[in-house]
Amino acid sequence: MLGSPLSSRSRSTWLRSAVLAAVALGVSDANAQQPPYPPQPGPYPQQQQPYPQQQPYPQQQQPYPQQPYPQQPYPQQPYPQQPYPQQPYPQQPYPQQPYPQQPYPQQPYPQQPYGYPQQPPPPPPVSNTRGNGEMLALYITSGLYGVGTGIWLDALFKIDDPGPAVVMPLLFGAAAPVGVWLWDSQGGPLHRGVPAATATGLVLGGVEGIAIAGTQWQYTRDDNRDWSFQTQTTVTWIMATGGGIGGWAFGEWLRPDPRSMTFIGSGAAWGALSGSMFGIAVQGRHDDWKDGSSVAGLIGYNVGIVGGGAISILHTPSFNSQKYMWLGYGLGALAGCLVFPFYLFVDNPVVKRGLIGPSIGGLAGVALAGAFTWDMKDDDGTHPTNGAWKPPFDFAVSPIPALTPPTVQTSASSRSITNMVGPDPRLNAPPPGALLTAVGTF
Repeated sequence: MLGSPLSSRSRSTWLRSAVLAAVALGVSDANAQQPPYPPQPGPYPQQQQPYPQQQPYPQQQQPYPQQPYPQQPYPQQPYPQQPYPQQPYPQQPYPQQPYPQQPYPQQPYPQQPYGYPQQPPPPPPVSNTRGNGEMLALYITSGLYGVGTGIWLDALFKIDDPGPAVVMPLLFGAAAPVGVWLWDSQGGPLHRGVPAATATGLVLGGVEGIAIAGTQWQYTRDDNRDWSFQTQTTVTWIMATGGGIGGWAFGEWLRPDPRSMTFIGSGAAWGALSGSMFGIAVQGRHDDWKDGSSVAGLIGYNVGIVGGGAISILHTPSFNSQKYMWLGYGLGALAGCLVFPFYLFVDNPVVKRGLIGPSIGGLAGVALAGAFTWDMKDDDGTHPTNGAWKPPFDFAVSPIPALTPPTVQTSASSRSITNMVGPDPRLNAPPPGALLTAVGTF
Protein backbone atom coordinates (compact mmCIF):
# COMPACT_ATOMS: atom_id res chain seq x y z
CA MET A 1 0.00 0.00 0.00
CA LEU A 2 2.94 2.31 0.60
CA GLY A 3 4.40 1.58 -2.76
CA SER A 4 1.32 2.77 -4.65
CA PRO A 5 1.37 6.16 -6.51
CA LEU A 6 -1.28 7.54 -4.25
CA SER A 7 0.82 6.69 -1.38
CA SER A 8 3.88 8.40 -2.88
CA ARG A 9 1.85 11.58 -3.61
CA SER A 10 0.46 11.59 -0.12
CA ARG A 11 3.91 11.04 1.23
CA SER A 12 5.32 14.01 -0.73
CA THR A 13 2.45 16.20 0.37
CA TRP A 14 2.99 15.24 3.96
CA LEU A 15 6.72 15.88 3.65
CA ARG A 16 6.10 19.27 2.06
CA SER A 17 3.78 20.18 4.90
CA ALA A 18 6.31 18.99 7.45
CA VAL A 19 9.10 21.07 5.88
CA LEU A 20 6.94 24.17 5.74
CA ALA A 21 5.96 23.64 9.36
CA ALA A 22 9.59 23.16 10.31
CA VAL A 23 10.60 26.32 8.46
CA ALA A 24 7.79 28.23 10.12
CA LEU A 25 8.86 27.00 13.52
CA GLY A 26 12.51 27.91 12.83
CA VAL A 27 11.58 31.39 11.79
CA SER A 28 9.46 31.89 14.89
CA ASP A 29 12.29 30.56 17.08
CA ALA A 30 14.77 32.92 15.40
CA ASN A 31 12.42 35.81 15.88
CA ALA A 32 11.96 34.86 19.51
CA GLN A 33 15.73 34.78 20.19
CA GLN A 34 16.49 38.18 18.68
CA PRO A 35 15.74 41.42 20.64
CA PRO A 36 12.60 42.99 19.44
CA TYR A 37 13.85 46.57 18.91
CA PRO A 38 17.61 46.83 18.64
CA PRO A 39 17.70 48.92 15.50
CA GLN A 40 14.92 51.30 16.45
CA PRO A 41 16.03 54.49 18.19
CA GLY A 42 13.78 54.37 21.16
CA PRO A 43 13.21 57.15 23.70
CA TYR A 44 16.43 56.26 25.52
CA PRO A 45 18.74 58.54 23.51
CA GLN A 46 16.62 61.39 24.73
CA GLN A 47 17.66 60.50 28.28
CA GLN A 48 21.03 62.17 27.67
CA GLN A 49 19.32 65.36 28.77
CA PRO A 50 20.30 66.41 32.33
CA TYR A 51 16.83 65.93 33.74
CA PRO A 52 15.35 62.46 33.22
CA GLN A 53 12.15 63.65 34.79
CA GLN A 54 11.29 65.47 31.57
CA GLN A 55 10.50 62.14 29.89
CA PRO A 56 8.56 60.12 32.34
CA TYR A 57 7.88 56.53 31.48
CA PRO A 58 4.14 56.95 31.11
CA GLN A 59 4.84 59.21 28.10
CA GLN A 60 6.60 56.45 26.11
CA GLN A 61 4.86 55.62 22.86
CA GLN A 62 5.38 51.89 23.14
CA PRO A 63 4.66 50.56 26.57
CA TYR A 64 6.35 47.21 27.01
CA PRO A 65 5.88 46.04 30.54
CA GLN A 66 7.28 42.64 29.41
CA GLN A 67 10.67 44.07 28.32
CA PRO A 68 12.60 43.72 31.60
CA TYR A 69 13.93 40.31 30.39
CA PRO A 70 17.40 39.22 31.51
CA GLN A 71 18.59 39.43 27.91
CA GLN A 72 17.32 42.99 27.48
CA PRO A 73 19.08 45.92 29.15
CA TYR A 74 17.08 47.30 32.00
CA PRO A 75 15.89 50.87 31.85
CA GLN A 76 18.15 51.55 34.84
CA GLN A 77 21.32 50.78 32.88
CA PRO A 78 21.59 54.21 31.27
CA TYR A 79 21.48 55.86 34.69
CA PRO A 80 25.10 55.19 35.68
CA GLN A 81 26.08 56.92 32.46
CA GLN A 82 23.77 59.77 33.25
CA PRO A 83 24.01 62.02 36.27
CA TYR A 84 21.74 61.14 39.13
CA PRO A 85 18.89 63.48 39.81
CA GLN A 86 20.79 64.70 42.83
CA GLN A 87 23.96 65.59 40.87
CA PRO A 88 22.66 68.79 39.29
CA TYR A 89 21.97 70.23 42.77
CA PRO A 90 25.65 70.90 43.66
CA GLN A 91 25.86 72.85 40.40
CA GLN A 92 23.02 74.97 41.58
CA PRO A 93 23.30 76.79 44.91
CA TYR A 94 21.28 75.23 47.65
CA PRO A 95 18.71 77.45 49.28
CA GLN A 96 20.89 77.38 52.39
CA GLN A 97 24.05 78.61 50.64
CA PRO A 98 23.11 82.29 50.38
CA TYR A 99 22.65 82.49 54.18
CA PRO A 100 26.38 82.60 55.09
CA GLN A 101 26.72 85.47 52.61
CA GLN A 102 23.85 87.26 54.23
CA PRO A 103 23.83 88.13 57.91
CA TYR A 104 21.87 85.74 60.00
CA PRO A 105 18.99 87.19 61.94
CA GLN A 106 20.99 86.58 65.10
CA GLN A 107 23.95 88.73 64.04
CA PRO A 108 22.45 92.13 64.87
CA TYR A 109 21.77 91.01 68.45
CA PRO A 110 25.37 91.46 69.72
CA GLN A 111 25.04 95.12 68.75
CA GLN A 112 22.05 95.41 71.03
CA PRO A 113 21.52 93.86 74.44
CA TYR A 114 19.61 90.61 74.20
CA GLY A 115 16.15 91.68 75.10
CA TYR A 116 17.31 94.15 77.77
CA PRO A 117 17.99 97.47 76.02
CA GLN A 118 16.50 99.50 78.82
CA GLN A 119 18.75 98.12 81.55
CA PRO A 120 21.85 100.24 82.31
CA PRO A 121 25.25 98.57 82.40
CA PRO A 122 26.24 97.20 85.77
CA PRO A 123 28.11 99.64 87.97
CA PRO A 124 31.83 99.20 88.30
CA PRO A 125 32.98 97.40 91.41
CA VAL A 126 33.62 99.69 94.36
CA SER A 127 37.28 99.92 95.28
CA ASN A 128 38.31 98.64 98.69
CA THR A 129 41.00 101.33 99.00
CA ARG A 130 40.41 104.68 100.65
CA GLY A 131 39.97 107.80 98.58
CA ASN A 132 42.06 110.94 98.75
CA GLY A 133 39.10 112.94 100.05
CA GLU A 134 38.96 110.72 103.13
CA MET A 135 42.61 111.40 103.88
CA LEU A 136 41.98 115.15 103.80
CA ALA A 137 39.45 114.83 106.62
CA LEU A 138 41.81 112.60 108.61
CA TYR A 139 44.74 114.99 108.16
CA ILE A 140 42.70 117.91 109.46
CA THR A 141 41.21 116.09 112.42
CA SER A 142 44.53 114.49 113.34
CA GLY A 143 46.12 117.95 113.33
CA LEU A 144 43.43 119.23 115.70
CA TYR A 145 43.89 116.12 117.83
CA GLY A 146 47.64 116.84 118.02
CA VAL A 147 47.01 120.42 119.11
CA GLY A 148 44.58 119.21 121.78
CA THR A 149 47.13 116.66 122.93
CA GLY A 150 49.70 119.43 123.38
CA ILE A 151 47.23 121.52 125.40
CA TRP A 152 46.39 118.49 127.54
CA LEU A 153 50.10 117.86 128.25
CA ASP A 154 50.58 121.54 129.16
CA ALA A 155 47.74 121.30 131.63
CA LEU A 156 48.80 117.89 132.93
CA PHE A 157 52.38 118.94 133.65
CA LYS A 158 51.40 122.50 134.62
CA ILE A 159 53.68 124.13 132.07
CA ASP A 160 53.38 127.88 132.66
CA ASP A 161 56.29 129.02 130.53
CA PRO A 162 54.87 130.53 127.31
CA GLY A 163 57.66 129.09 125.21
CA PRO A 164 57.16 125.37 125.92
CA ALA A 165 53.43 125.90 126.37
CA VAL A 166 53.13 127.12 122.77
CA VAL A 167 55.68 124.77 121.24
CA MET A 168 53.99 121.64 122.64
CA PRO A 169 50.67 122.08 120.78
CA LEU A 170 52.43 123.13 117.57
CA LEU A 171 54.80 120.18 117.73
CA PHE A 172 52.06 117.61 118.26
CA GLY A 173 49.81 119.39 115.78
CA ALA A 174 52.42 118.82 113.06
CA ALA A 175 53.46 115.35 114.20
CA ALA A 176 49.96 113.84 114.15
CA PRO A 177 49.36 114.33 110.37
CA VAL A 178 52.86 113.05 109.65
CA GLY A 179 52.11 109.96 111.70
CA VAL A 180 48.88 109.44 109.72
CA TRP A 181 50.81 109.73 106.46
CA LEU A 182 53.34 107.13 107.62
CA TRP A 183 50.52 104.88 108.76
CA ASP A 184 48.91 105.06 105.32
CA SER A 185 52.05 104.89 103.18
CA GLN A 186 54.24 102.43 105.05
CA GLY A 187 51.52 100.04 106.17
CA GLY A 188 49.76 100.10 102.81
CA PRO A 189 46.77 102.21 101.75
CA LEU A 190 44.03 102.24 104.33
CA HIS A 191 40.82 100.46 103.56
CA ARG A 192 37.75 102.14 102.21
CA GLY A 193 35.92 104.20 104.84
CA VAL A 194 38.57 103.77 107.54
CA PRO A 195 40.02 107.33 107.35
CA ALA A 196 36.55 108.90 107.31
CA ALA A 197 35.36 106.75 110.21
CA THR A 198 38.50 107.50 112.24
CA ALA A 199 38.19 111.23 111.63
CA THR A 200 34.50 111.18 112.57
CA GLY A 201 35.30 109.22 115.73
CA LEU A 202 37.95 111.77 116.77
CA VAL A 203 35.53 114.67 116.33
CA LEU A 204 32.55 112.99 118.00
CA GLY A 205 34.69 111.75 120.86
CA GLY A 206 36.20 115.18 121.45
CA VAL A 207 32.78 116.82 121.48
CA GLU A 208 31.59 114.11 123.86
CA GLY A 209 34.40 114.92 126.29
CA ILE A 210 33.69 118.64 126.10
CA ALA A 211 29.96 118.03 126.68
CA ILE A 212 30.64 115.82 129.71
CA ALA A 213 33.01 118.37 131.22
CA GLY A 214 30.54 121.18 130.51
CA THR A 215 27.62 119.35 132.08
CA GLN A 216 29.69 118.61 135.19
CA TRP A 217 30.71 122.25 135.42
CA GLN A 218 27.07 123.38 135.01
CA TYR A 219 25.86 121.35 138.00
CA THR A 220 28.86 121.79 140.34
CA ARG A 221 30.19 125.29 139.72
CA ASP A 222 28.19 126.84 142.55
CA ASP A 223 29.54 124.42 145.14
CA ASN A 224 33.14 124.71 143.93
CA ARG A 225 33.11 121.00 143.12
CA ASP A 226 33.70 121.41 139.44
CA TRP A 227 36.62 119.69 137.78
CA SER A 228 39.97 121.34 137.35
CA PHE A 229 41.31 122.22 133.94
CA GLN A 230 43.61 119.22 134.13
CA THR A 231 40.67 116.88 134.68
CA GLN A 232 38.54 118.51 132.00
CA THR A 233 41.29 118.26 129.37
CA THR A 234 42.05 114.70 130.44
CA VAL A 235 38.42 113.66 130.01
CA THR A 236 38.29 115.37 126.64
CA TRP A 237 41.51 113.74 125.44
CA ILE A 238 40.42 110.30 126.61
CA MET A 239 37.05 110.59 124.88
CA ALA A 240 38.66 111.86 121.66
CA THR A 241 41.17 109.03 121.67
CA GLY A 242 38.46 106.48 122.38
CA GLY A 243 36.32 107.95 119.62
CA GLY A 244 39.18 107.67 117.14
CA ILE A 245 39.82 104.03 118.06
CA GLY A 246 36.11 103.26 117.89
CA GLY A 247 35.83 104.95 114.51
CA TRP A 248 38.77 102.95 113.19
CA ALA A 249 37.19 99.70 114.40
CA PHE A 250 33.84 100.69 112.88
CA GLY A 251 35.52 101.46 109.55
CA GLU A 252 37.45 98.20 109.45
CA TRP A 253 34.32 96.23 110.29
CA LEU A 254 31.81 97.90 107.98
CA ARG A 255 34.00 99.63 105.33
CA PRO A 256 31.38 102.37 105.17
CA ASP A 257 30.84 105.00 102.53
CA PRO A 258 32.04 108.47 103.64
CA ARG A 259 28.44 109.65 103.37
CA SER A 260 27.52 107.44 106.30
CA MET A 261 29.97 109.37 108.48
CA THR A 262 28.31 112.69 107.73
CA PHE A 263 24.96 111.04 108.40
CA ILE A 264 26.13 109.89 111.84
CA GLY A 265 27.42 113.39 112.58
CA SER A 266 24.10 114.86 111.46
CA GLY A 267 22.25 112.42 113.69
CA ALA A 268 24.35 113.53 116.66
CA ALA A 269 23.56 117.18 115.88
CA TRP A 270 19.81 116.55 115.54
CA GLY A 271 19.79 114.61 118.79
CA ALA A 272 21.69 117.33 120.63
CA LEU A 273 19.42 120.15 119.36
CA SER A 274 16.15 118.35 120.02
CA GLY A 275 17.41 117.02 123.34
CA SER A 276 18.47 120.48 124.50
CA MET A 277 15.09 122.01 123.62
CA PHE A 278 13.24 119.14 125.22
CA GLY A 279 15.32 119.46 128.41
CA ILE A 280 14.49 123.14 128.68
CA ALA A 281 10.79 122.41 128.21
CA VAL A 282 10.41 119.70 130.84
CA GLN A 283 12.30 121.33 133.70
CA GLY A 284 10.65 123.35 136.46
CA ARG A 285 9.35 126.88 136.17
CA HIS A 286 12.17 128.53 138.06
CA ASP A 287 14.99 126.14 137.28
CA ASP A 288 17.99 127.24 135.28
CA TRP A 289 17.33 126.39 131.65
CA LYS A 290 21.00 125.41 131.18
CA ASP A 291 20.67 122.54 133.65
CA GLY A 292 18.01 120.66 131.73
CA SER A 293 19.49 121.65 128.40
CA SER A 294 22.95 120.30 129.18
CA VAL A 295 21.76 116.94 130.49
CA ALA A 296 19.07 116.31 127.87
CA GLY A 297 21.34 117.59 125.14
CA LEU A 298 24.10 115.17 126.14
CA ILE A 299 21.62 112.29 126.16
CA GLY A 300 20.18 113.27 122.78
CA TYR A 301 23.71 113.60 121.37
CA ASN A 302 24.56 110.00 122.26
CA VAL A 303 21.19 108.71 121.06
CA GLY A 304 21.78 110.43 117.73
CA ILE A 305 25.22 108.80 117.35
CA VAL A 306 23.92 105.34 118.13
CA GLY A 307 20.81 105.76 115.96
CA GLY A 308 22.73 107.18 113.02
CA GLY A 309 25.30 104.38 113.20
CA ALA A 310 22.60 101.71 113.35
CA ILE A 311 20.75 103.18 110.36
CA SER A 312 23.96 103.55 108.34
CA ILE A 313 24.56 99.82 108.66
CA LEU A 314 21.32 99.15 106.80
CA HIS A 315 21.14 102.22 104.58
CA THR A 316 23.31 105.26 103.90
CA PRO A 317 21.49 108.33 102.57
CA SER A 318 23.11 110.33 99.82
CA PHE A 319 24.32 113.87 100.40
CA ASN A 320 21.29 115.28 98.62
CA SER A 321 19.05 113.23 100.87
CA GLN A 322 20.89 114.52 103.93
CA LYS A 323 20.48 118.10 102.75
CA TYR A 324 16.75 117.58 102.50
CA MET A 325 16.80 116.04 105.96
CA TRP A 326 18.33 119.22 107.35
CA LEU A 327 15.73 121.21 105.48
CA GLY A 328 13.04 118.94 106.92
CA TYR A 329 14.43 119.48 110.42
CA GLY A 330 14.25 123.24 110.04
CA LEU A 331 10.74 123.23 108.60
CA GLY A 332 9.56 120.79 111.25
CA ALA A 333 11.01 122.98 114.02
CA LEU A 334 9.30 126.05 112.55
CA ALA A 335 6.03 124.16 112.35
CA GLY A 336 6.41 123.20 116.00
CA CYS A 337 6.78 126.86 116.92
CA LEU A 338 3.13 127.39 116.01
CA VAL A 339 2.27 126.38 119.58
CA PHE A 340 3.70 129.61 121.05
CA PRO A 341 0.85 131.92 119.92
CA PHE A 342 -1.55 129.83 121.97
CA TYR A 343 0.25 130.83 125.15
CA LEU A 344 -1.21 134.32 124.69
CA PHE A 345 -4.53 132.90 125.80
CA VAL A 346 -3.16 131.07 128.87
CA ASP A 347 -2.97 132.64 132.32
CA ASN A 348 0.46 132.53 133.95
CA PRO A 349 1.97 130.46 131.12
CA VAL A 350 5.33 128.67 131.19
CA VAL A 351 6.40 129.59 127.68
CA LYS A 352 9.55 127.51 127.66
CA ARG A 353 7.42 124.38 127.69
CA GLY A 354 6.41 125.24 124.18
CA LEU A 355 9.88 124.09 123.06
CA ILE A 356 8.47 120.59 123.03
CA GLY A 357 6.84 121.49 119.72
CA PRO A 358 10.02 122.40 117.77
CA SER A 359 12.05 119.61 119.40
CA ILE A 360 9.63 116.93 118.25
CA GLY A 361 8.68 118.72 115.01
CA GLY A 362 12.31 118.84 113.92
CA LEU A 363 12.75 115.11 114.35
CA ALA A 364 9.47 114.48 112.53
CA GLY A 365 10.65 116.63 109.62
CA VAL A 366 13.90 114.65 109.43
CA ALA A 367 11.99 111.37 109.35
CA LEU A 368 9.63 112.54 106.61
CA ALA A 369 12.41 114.01 104.48
CA GLY A 370 14.45 110.83 104.85
CA ALA A 371 11.50 108.69 103.81
CA PHE A 372 10.74 110.81 100.73
CA THR A 373 14.40 110.96 99.63
CA TRP A 374 15.31 107.40 100.52
CA ASP A 375 16.75 106.49 97.09
CA MET A 376 17.84 109.95 95.96
CA LYS A 377 21.16 110.10 94.15
CA ASP A 378 23.82 112.75 94.36
CA ASP A 379 24.59 115.29 91.65
CA ASP A 380 27.27 113.06 90.13
CA GLY A 381 24.71 110.28 89.66
CA THR A 382 26.14 107.98 92.32
CA HIS A 383 24.35 106.35 95.19
CA PRO A 384 25.88 104.74 98.28
CA THR A 385 24.53 101.37 97.14
CA ASN A 386 25.97 101.38 93.62
CA GLY A 387 29.00 103.64 93.55
CA ALA A 388 31.57 105.40 95.63
CA TRP A 389 31.15 109.12 96.17
CA LYS A 390 33.91 111.38 94.93
CA PRO A 391 34.54 114.67 96.74
CA PRO A 392 34.66 117.94 94.76
CA PHE A 393 38.44 117.88 95.07
CA ASP A 394 41.08 115.37 96.11
CA PHE A 395 43.87 116.07 98.56
CA ALA A 396 46.86 113.77 98.75
CA VAL A 397 50.39 113.55 100.06
CA SER A 398 52.59 111.86 97.47
CA PRO A 399 56.32 111.55 96.77
CA ILE A 400 57.89 114.20 94.59
CA PRO A 401 58.10 112.87 91.02
CA ALA A 402 61.47 112.31 89.41
CA LEU A 403 62.81 115.19 87.36
CA THR A 404 63.29 114.41 83.67
CA PRO A 405 65.53 116.46 81.39
CA PRO A 406 63.75 118.57 78.79
CA THR A 407 63.83 117.51 75.17
CA VAL A 408 66.37 119.79 73.47
CA GLN A 409 68.33 119.71 70.26
CA THR A 410 71.84 118.44 70.96
CA SER A 411 74.86 118.75 68.79
CA ALA A 412 77.24 115.99 67.82
CA SER A 413 79.82 117.16 70.35
CA SER A 414 77.34 117.17 73.22
CA ARG A 415 76.08 113.68 72.28
CA SER A 416 79.66 112.39 72.21
CA ILE A 417 80.36 113.88 75.64
CA THR A 418 77.17 112.34 76.96
CA ASN A 419 78.13 108.97 75.58
CA MET A 420 81.54 109.17 77.25
CA VAL A 421 80.45 110.58 80.60
CA GLY A 422 76.85 109.31 80.77
CA PRO A 423 73.64 111.11 81.75
CA ASP A 424 73.29 112.83 85.09
CA PRO A 425 71.78 110.24 87.47
CA ARG A 426 70.23 112.97 89.60
CA LEU A 427 67.79 113.84 86.83
CA ASN A 428 66.02 110.45 87.02
CA ALA A 429 66.23 109.88 90.78
CA PRO A 430 63.21 110.90 92.86
CA PRO A 431 64.15 113.72 95.20
CA PRO A 432 63.51 113.32 98.91
CA GLY A 433 60.40 114.74 100.53
CA ALA A 434 56.68 114.70 99.85
CA LEU A 435 54.31 116.72 97.72
CA LEU A 436 50.92 118.03 98.81
CA THR A 437 48.45 117.98 95.93
CA ALA A 438 44.86 119.15 95.68
CA VAL A 439 43.02 118.47 92.42
CA GLY A 440 39.44 119.39 91.71
CA THR A 441 37.03 122.18 91.00
CA PHE A 442 37.36 125.20 93.23
